[in-house]
Amino acid sequence: MISRLVLACAAIACTLPATASERAQIDALVAQHAKAHGIPEALIHRIIKRESGYNPLASNRGNLGLMQIRYATARGMGYRGAVSGLLDANTNLTYAVPYLANAYRVSGGNPDRAVALYAGGYYYEAKRKGLLHTLRTGGSDPVTTGSIAPSTGFASVNGR
Repeated sequence: MISRLVLACAAIACTLPATASERAQIDALVAQHAKAHGIPEALIHRIIKRESGYNPLASNRGNLGLMQIRYATARGMGYRGAVSGLLDANTNLTYAVPYLANAYRVSGGNPDRAVALYAGGYYYEAKRKGLLHTLRTGGSDPVTTGSIAPSTGFASVNGR
């Protein structure tokens, strides 16, 4: 009986969103990764809110952490650690943000399309557009310009 209670409490703890202190740390990490990959912070926040509700320990059907990245996807982005490592907020952002940056680039800077490509994959569209050689990984150097998206008039995540 006690073991069931402990398991239930552990399950509830893993579904709780970040505390105010953790949220401030997440916000700082988001700003850092957004700048490094040239995408709007608001776009990253949109994905985090949608995917995990700011819970760095979220895990659902093989999707892990803040941005619910899959282990195989993270490995494709350069991750070489254990599955559990993706539950660390910084590690998760290190590999999920460049994936989102690629979706944003392939979308031509359209944030709604970038969200759809993040969820469903962008490889074939990137290939069709001849963008495969421009895709980023977790080890990519920080961008030196404001945005990685082509000049399309979509300068911000709101884009309207």
